[in-house]
Amino acid sequence: MNMFQNMSKAQRIGLSLVIAILFIDMLLYSLLIPMIPYFTEKLNPSSTMMGILFSSYAVALFITTPLFGWLSDRIGRKTPMIMGLLGLALSTCLFVYAENMTLLISARFIQGIAAAASWTAALALLADLFPGKSRGPVMGIAMTGISTGSLLGAPIGGWLFELGGFRMPFFCAATLILVTIAASFLFLKESARTKSTGTKEGSSLLRNRSVLYIAAVVLLAEISLTLLEPLLPVFLTERLAVTPLEIGLLIGAMTLAYGAMAPISGAMTSRFNPLAMMLLGLAGLAVSMPFIVLSQSFWQEVAVLVVVGGMIGFTLSPALSSLGSIVDEGGESGDYGSAYALFNMFHAIGMIIGPLIGGVLTDLITIPTAIIAVSIIILAFTVMLFGMLSSINRAKANIQLPARK
Repeated sequence: MNMFQNMSKAQRIGLSLVIAILFIDMLLYSLLIPMIPYFTEKLNPSSTMMGILFSSYAVALFITTPLFGWLSDRIGRKTPMIMGLLGLALSTCLFVYAENMTLLISARFIQGIAAAASWTAALALLADLFPGKSRGPVMGIAMTGISTGSLLGAPIGGWLFELGGFRMPFFCAATLILVTIAASFLFLKESARTKSTGTKEGSSLLRNRSVLYIAAVVLLAEISLTLLEPLLPVFLTERLAVTPLEIGLLIGAMTLAYGAMAPISGAMTSRFNPLAMMLLGLAGLAVSMPFIVLSQSFWQEVAVLVVVGGMIGFTLSPALSSLGSIVDEGGESGDYGSAYALFNMFHAIGMIIGPLIGGVLTDLITIPTAIIAVSIIILAFTVMLFGMLSSINRAKANIQLPARK
């Protein structure tokens, strides 16, 4: 509470709008899930078309994120954020009137483009508004918007669908988007630090070893999360004979843990090395994943998934503040858009290839074996990343050494 009291008016408005934007995007992302049976029955799509529908968001996010990262560093954060919200409104309208798979896929693709604009600019805005050690805790708080939207999207979508048909969830979402657009127009002010002071773009940032390290950790964590999402319902049904409601509760427990751990992890970055924290979280994720398949009861599974979700949140949250710090260290204090564009790109890559890896593995081996195999692979990468982190720390120590003399 003391943190919020110490914020300026611009900081409170910026943080509130960023949380709202991240929440709305993930709410819309998961809103479609309970309506899949409706669209399947109505449109009778092939499995390939359904795969394209769900991958189109991540593909659009990956393709367009660099553009919006560059744009937000040149023209400021407010315009791309509003562009993203307008894109979300357009995609929501397309969902309302979608009568074929082409329109559905188009709506999902536009939603991904909108997320690229709003996410990149929103995270860059927070980096502008919250410098130094205050950035980590705030980024962690902002990530609760992601987890809350993911958690509430499916149940709210299902409830509104039963209440008023498949159009009702999208009408309500559109109303929420319009309110956020109005609030952004009226209350959001450009930060004095939002204009680019340099030429650092994603390609040059990738030459920084710390950025490569962060990208690798983010990619591994996202692959783990998105790989589990399609495999868990099948495995839990076969192993524990759980109902759809119980599956929702289990996934919800994992998502809640993710959201609860993100601000804790973000706050810890002001006291501990965030790169080391990310590696610790990744190791914890690798160690905890096998217990998913070893659990013998519903409540054991709840406990394990809480740990897994918490480890993912613990891993990803420090990445956001670390990217901002790397930009500051490079003297490019306006180029946060390019840095967070990279985060979104690797987030999108994980969303694309995670389910693909899960599908390929389960075609070759059983789901329990696949989950254990992935945990071993993550652990192996963790060991390699430890060597990379040691090298990064030695390089930083060598740079600081002359200054002490």
